[in-house]
Amino acid sequence: MSISINPYLRKTLYIVSLILLGALFVTLKSNQENHACMSINIAINAPIEKQLITENLVKDKLEEWYTNGLSGVLKKDINLIDVESNIKNLPAVKDAEVSFDLRGELKIEIEQRVPVVRIINSNGASYYLDNEYSKIPSAGTDVARVPIANGNFSEAMIKKVYTLSTYVQENGFMQALTEQIFVNKKGDLIIIPKVRNQTIVIGDTLDIEEKFIKLIDFYKHGLNQIGWNKYQTINLKYKNQVVCN
Repeated sequence: MSISINPYLRKTLYIVSLILLGALFVTLKSNQENHACMSINIAINAPIEKQLITENLVKDKLEEWYTNGLSGVLKKDINLIDVESNIKNLPAVKDAEVSFDLRGELKIEIEQRVPVVRIINSNGASYYLDNEYSKIPSAGTDVARVPIANGNFSEAMIKKVYTLSTYVQENGFMQALTEQIFVNKKGDLIIIPKVRNQTIVIGDTLDIEEKFIKLIDFYKHGLNQIGWNKYQTINLKYKNQVVCN
């Protein structure tokens, strides 16, 4: 025999259940807020060879912004939006998310800007350009492995250096080859290889992909036959030519 429950009683039980669940949630949240930040977990999304931000740097910044840092501070006293905003304002940070997990661990997830070249101007000051042409001041202690560019710079020439550097980073052979980019007085872009006593004259960034194809083919099928130290200068300025001396 089935038991019929009064509709009014069913509705009342449903409402009471919701109230109890809500009260339980508020109690749990209140208890969580009164717990201290137990630890800080920092995750940085960046290729290790291009890392400009380290866990230690972020921890140092937290201690600089908040007296004695955030470890041991009650969760209710930590403004997550403020922490996130401060981290996002670091020049090398593209985006960041800050949150607590259920264990009371502060989780900081950082997406770093990806540098493609380090510019050193005539005054010796240096900065990075990332893959979105944003400037990132060099901290002096960062060791991102990207080409160093120096020489005779104008703003227009820096854009050409950036274009060349971007193509270098997208080509595995050229990335492994390139140590430095130099701009001479004529405005020619010159690549200095990492391990060879050579200079590679690129000239302008016009037809840069075609120039890379010519250079790679010359290295693989030309210099492999006659010796890599045969020439000191490889000139790719001229269309459909590789001029060496």
